[in-house]
Amino acid sequence: MSTWKGNKLELNLYGTSHDEKIGIVVKGLPKIKINNDKLISFMARRQGGQGLGTTERKETDEPQFIRGVVEGKITDDKVEAVIFNKNKRSNDYNDLYGKPRPSHADYVSYIKEGTLDYRGGGRFSGRLTAPLTVVGGILEDYFSTLGVKATAYIRSVGGVKCQSYKDEGFDLDTLPPNGLSASAIDEIEKARKNKDSVGAVVECVIRGVKPGIGNDYFEGLESSISSLIYAIPGVKGVEFGEGFDLSKLHGSVANDPLNFDENGNICILTNNAGGINGGISNGEDITLSIAFRPTPSISKSQNTVDLVNKTNTTIEIKGRHDCCIAIRALPVVESMCYIALFDAR
Repeated sequence: MSTWKGNKLELNLYGTSHDEKIGIVVKGLPKIKINNDKLISFMARRQGGQGLGTTERKETDEPQFIRGVVEGKITDDKVEAVIFNKNKRSNDYNDLYGKPRPSHADYVSYIKEGTLDYRGGGRFSGRLTAPLTVVGGILEDYFSTLGVKATAYIRSVGGVKCQSYKDEGFDLDTLPPNGLSASAIDEIEKARKNKDSVGAVVECVIRGVKPGIGNDYFEGLESSISSLIYAIPGVKGVEFGEGFDLSKLHGSVANDPLNFDENGNICILTNNAGGINGGISNGEDITLSIAFRPTPSISKSQNTVDLVNKTNTTIEIKGRHDCCIAIRALPVVESMCYIALFDAR
């Protein structure tokens, strides 16, 4: 079980990729009616079987609430939801016993726990992000009543650019599905045909967050959002606003000037900081970028070791895997943002 404790929320995530079920226990959710149709629609974006280089493993991912929900309404301080794994193919991993997949958690789990069975990545698998979208989907509906919306989309795939909030004339409301351009789709398909995988950068824009949300240092919005984002398997970098590009500028260019408008309201004229100053929201859109590595599960021959026979060997990973994991991670990114915002003081 993996546990995260915040100010208001506590998450306890359990199960493995090839268990009978996976689940989550959440403490501190608002006592609201769950819109099941919206929840299922939100979670469906994380499912496999979508084409575009996503895994062929498609689970129904319909959560069953076994604690804290009565007739669709959250009634208790603790809510538990389970999701049954119905489309497992454990035999795909028979040849990998004791042979850690490069850049997976296989080797380090062996060092830490002596694990030799690597079916589906076990408790380190991206499959465990499904219960997180249960929480995200509930909170998305909650925040919709407050006018807050997180939208994640693909900014680039490999070296192929799509659209970005940093582009002049960017319009969040007219993005293509998942933000993918035709050339980015071609890049994914090229990697798939080559038995390879490809990385991507995801952006997320959060609209409607009022100023004054968050705190300093360890409880800052950037700190809490990024720590949750880093819990998503495959994430290797997070930046807010202009991020690393700010390091190339002088303060006179990087700073976001303030101004009173004609109605006497304070306006921030630019948003290089990404909507957060000192860990606290300033009322502008919160913008962040997330780097996803290429999935390590590829069908090309790779060098590894045989921990049982103590020899060098090669493996070709079988089974059903994502060519570009970032596509299915979009609702997971949104979920982590909603969790951080709800938990903020």
